[in-house]
Amino acid sequence: VGLRILNYQNNQITAISNLVSLPNLVFLDLSNNRISAIANLDTVPTLRVLKLAKNKISTLCNLEALQHLDVLDMHSNAVQRIEGLDASTELRVLNLASNQLSEVNNLSQLRGLTELNVRRNMIATVSSLQNLPLQRLYLSQNQISSLDTLDNF
Repeated sequence: VGLRILNYQNNQITAISNLVSLPNLVFLDLSNNRISAIANLDTVPTLRVLKLAKNKISTLCNLEALQHLDVLDMHSNAVQRIEGLDASTELRVLNLASNQLSEVNNLSQLRGLTELNVRRNMIATVSSLQNLPLQRLYLSQNQISSLDTLDNF
């Protein structure tokens, strides 16, 4: 069957590479490393859980091949915009806490999203959440000045 779970958290890894021999990988944890870019994930399209927390990633990209992704944990990076998730229609949990987001948008295609964590960012505006099946929404420690967003639920 081959390797299905791979955990390399708390190391000194600087790049995502050498995954081509892991076609059955469903869980990858590279949290708390020194990764600056998301790359080379097209070789593991079976991935369901991707944890890249506590790295140096500034852009959400190169996730198109991960059409079965269920959980994406990118907390404590340098992400400035929510983008590049169009193909991740099965995504259920998205954690972007402790990044550099100023707004929440570009999520309308995530029809299965039940949990969104965007705590500890610089968010002033939240939009495009009205058609999502959210059950848990974490917005603490941001720059939000009103509860107008609640009209969308």
